[in-house]
Amino acid sequence: MTGGNTSTVVRLGDTVRRNTGPWTPAVHALLRHLENSGFTGSPRPLGMDEHGREVLSYLDGEAGKYPLAPHWVTDETLVTVATMLRMFHDAQYGFQPPPGAVWRSLGPPPPDTDIICHHDAAPHNVVWRPDGTLALIDFDLASPGSRLYDVAYTAWTWVPIFTDRDSITLGWQKPDRARRLRLFADAYGLSVADRARFIKVLRKRIVDHVEGIRRMAEAGDPTFTRIVRKGHLRRPARDLRLLDAERYILDQALR
Repeated sequence: MTGGNTSTVVRLGDTVRRNTGPWTPAVHALLRHLENSGFTGSPRPLGMDEHGREVLSYLDGEAGKYPLAPHWVTDETLVTVATMLRMFHDAQYGFQPPPGAVWRSLGPPPPDTDIICHHDAAPHNVVWRPDGTLALIDFDLASPGSRLYDVAYTAWTWVPIFTDRDSITLGWQKPDRARRLRLFADAYGLSVADRARFIKVLRKRIVDHVEGIRRMAEAGDPTFTRIVRKGHLRRPARDLRLLDAERYILDQALR
């Protein structure tokens, strides 16, 4: 299967086979909990195969691919994404990570950790299924964090908080960032307190994204070394400048 920066993925029938890491047992525990809680927007863990790869259920549908098709960038899709993210977070109620759980994290968890974040719920990790529902894939970066931290990343990549040039290149047509950010926050159900600090958290989330990738690359991780070498950190730097320039407008829209 094509796409992806951090995994080698092969489809066999109605299963997907992926390379594993020390984090795989913890991720499978999370996926089993989601399945048992009735959340249908994630793959089911089916164990390991004879080659040491994890086996997951295949989620049929259209994966996000840039530039995004028109139906991926509508207000209706944005609302569905926010709703799906809230359902994913709520479905974690009662989840207890296995003893000694190891997660593939780009950095230490924040002090207000309350869930396991997906950390990469961008369009490229979402599947649009035949029945019109959306599902999350690629949980390799899942790790402890806060709801608002995950909401910030998802809003960043779906509103999106990108420059007009980057938005157009990736499939959006100069989105009304302030209006769509409010739409996303309303659909997720952000509290008044979370809205008041959201822009600050969003900025920290983008900075942590950049610094985390650089840290992993400097540690010799070939995946993140390749990401840095390809120049994928230039766009987040532009996003930070945009966020600083539009901070007041975005904050007022949320309030």
